[in-house]
Amino acid sequence: MKIVFTKHAKDMLNLRGIKKTQVRKCLQKPDKILPAKFGKKAYLKDFGKNYLKVIVSEEMKNKAIVTLYWLDKKRVKM
Repeated sequence: MKIVFTKHAKDMLNLRGIKKTQVRKCLQKPDKILPAKFGKKAYLKDFGKNYLKVIVSEEMKNKAIVTLYWLDKKRVKM
């Protein structure tokens, strides 16, 4: 499956200090996948101090990254 970053997601990579390799790890081996709004999925991966949360729209053979951000572990119940 091909990973495509929207313009917003690319901007958030830089703004939030997230690397594309971290996003790929999150999508390949997530700790949890949750339903998100409008049929999207939220992938969560533990990166030590925080979770990386990646919102994905899965279309055909592509995963379009809509947005991504760090999430404090205190806010997530696993």
